[in-house]
Amino acid sequence: MEIDARRRRARPLRMKVPATADQLAVIRRRLFGWLEPLGVSSTVAADIVLAVNEACTNCIEHAYRGSKPGQMEIEAAVGRDSHGEQIAVCVADFGTWRTPPSGPTTRGRGLPIISAISDGVDLERTSVGTTVRIEFALAGTGDEVQRPGSRTT
Repeated sequence: MEIDARRRRARPLRMKVPATADQLAVIRRRLFGWLEPLGVSSTVAADIVLAVNEACTNCIEHAYRGSKPGQMEIEAAVGRDSHGEQIAVCVADFGTWRTPPSGPTTRGRGLPIISAISDGVDLERTSVGTTVRIEFALAGTGDEVQRPGSRTT
């Protein structure tokens, strides 16, 4: 299987924005705009945007809690691994990791949602911030493929 020419020429998408809620719509628009010419199916594109929105929301709500909002960086790129083409998106902040509460709560659904709709999630916490890497396999360019966990509507 050969990499689709549209994807082969794709430049990574890079954004560095304030970790504030008003940036979420900007991020979603830019990400959709980057995905569209790649021929990514609308279902996969919607899942990618939802997962990235959840990761960015976590940065906004948790990374800089109790301090002035800092920056978050988003990078999306097309790549290839042993399973085929994929899109990997990294969302990074420069704040402080906060361990989620262990008791029952109505919050804390972001990472489980990301895990359910993506093909891989890696969370790296360091003293200088947190990075979430989210991977999405690209089986084809049409809407014919339904991945486990992806939305059906």
